[in-house]
Amino acid sequence: MRHILKSIIITLATVYVAFSLVPTINFGNDPKNIALFAGGIWVISQLINPIFSIILLPINLLTFGFLQFVLNIAFVFALINFLPGFSIFAYNFIGANIDGFIVPAMSFNEVSTILLVAFIITVVQKALHIIFE
Repeated sequence: MRHILKSIIITLATVYVAFSLVPTINFGNDPKNIALFAGGIWVISQLINPIFSIILLPINLLTFGFLQFVLNIAFVFALINFLPGFSIFAYNFIGANIDGFIVPAMSFNEVSTILLVAFIITVVQKALHIIFE
């Protein structure tokens, strides 16, 4: 039970971080869209990813876990097509200067924004699983 609760909290934190970093994610007017998005991310991380990781173990080892990123991309694309009100628009990153480390301004179209959201979800989820497990 503790493992399930911990994984749900990690998933909710991941969704929050992705929504905070990419403000062009739109869940629509229905609050169940957020729950469906978080629930889908949880199902992928807890059920689908372990199955695919075992079946495709040699590929997963060669690509250093790239399979989770591909599953997240597929999930976000599926949600955009099947969940009414959920959309991700183009994103213009204004750049950042963090203690002398300069991140230049970038412009993402809709497809690259979806890839960015899936990348953020994958990285934050992996980092939180490493930290808390």
